[in-house]
Amino acid sequence: MSAIFKSTAPKKPVRKKSTVPHTDDAADDALSLQEDDPIQRRYFRQSLLVIGGAFVVMLFFFLAAFFLAVRGAERTVVPRVVGDEITEALANLQARELYPRVQVKYTGIPADKGQVIAQDPEPGLYVKAGRRVTITVSKGAILDNVEEYVGMNVEDVRSRLATLFSTYEPLLVIQEPVTYVYNDAESGTVLGQYPDAGTPLSQPENLILIVSRGKMDRPIVLPDWEDWSAENAMRSLARLPLPFVFEEDGRSPEGTYPRVRSQNPAPESQVGPNRRVVLRYTPPKSWPEEYRYGLFDRTLPEYPVPVLLEAIIREPGAAERTLFSMPHSGGRVSFPYIVPVGSGIILTINGQEVERLDVLSEE
Repeated sequence: MSAIFKSTAPKKPVRKKSTVPHTDDAADDALSLQEDDPIQRRYFRQSLLVIGGAFVVMLFFFLAAFFLAVRGAERTVVPRVVGDEITEALANLQARELYPRVQVKYTGIPADKGQVIAQDPEPGLYVKAGRRVTITVSKGAILDNVEEYVGMNVEDVRSRLATLFSTYEPLLVIQEPVTYVYNDAESGTVLGQYPDAGTPLSQPENLILIVSRGKMDRPIVLPDWEDWSAENAMRSLARLPLPFVFEEDGRSPEGTYPRVRSQNPAPESQVGPNRRVVLRYTPPKSWPEEYRYGLFDRTLPEYPVPVLLEAIIREPGAAERTLFSMPHSGGRVSFPYIVPVGSGIILTINGQEVERLDVLSEE
């Protein structure tokens, strides 16, 4: 019975798996295995995220740098530094992120030394931070201290001062006329000066020079000053020049001005350059109202080299006048005067006041 119902359809052959897989089929099978593995898929996604994040970060920094470059540096205002000291100006510029370029020059003004006298760009201008600002700093005067001229020839001193101040206003000018005295030094040699060497120069000054005339080739012959007014006699003595002293002769006053009655040494005497002359005079009997008569008598120190001695009268409401000006070696100085009340009689040595007499009404 079983044989009757047995199927007569042919059997489908059974295909056995090959132990050596085909290459393409193996790759497909491996990929399908990876896709099916959840751990592999997770690692794959993490790798993609890391690579993508790194790319985004790089892109961010690139864009930031690009926009900073396009926008440029910060802008700032150029401050005013003209008139500031150099250290203050540098600090001010650096605080604004500006870079200074320093130039220096002489200005001929001692007070400007170390100050900024010019700047470029001008203050108030908007510029980018990091801009260079050129500032010009004063070196002051080309000569800010008096030099030593003693021992030099007076013409060499003139040439040096002319060279130093050929461009700028001179701070040192030789006072004319130069005072000449007889001396053993060669003619033209500077024996003394004022201001002294090393004196700071802050404003224009007169340079007073005492210069050798050389050895005296012949003695001075004294004029006859008898009957001269005291003022005319002292002017004559100052031109020789000879130191002098005035003394009252003890006679009864007469006339309206002091009059010379005698002299020592006598007229026509031959004397050396430093011989002191004594003039005896008669005092005046009368003088104008609101004027005063007197004898100015002072003793100065002895000076190693002659100095420039000047007697100056300063009357109220009038310009001062010089009674006499001469080289002097010091010692006693005396002369009579008739001046208005309120006047001042001043002795100066090399331009500096050393003695003063104020004429008051009660005298």
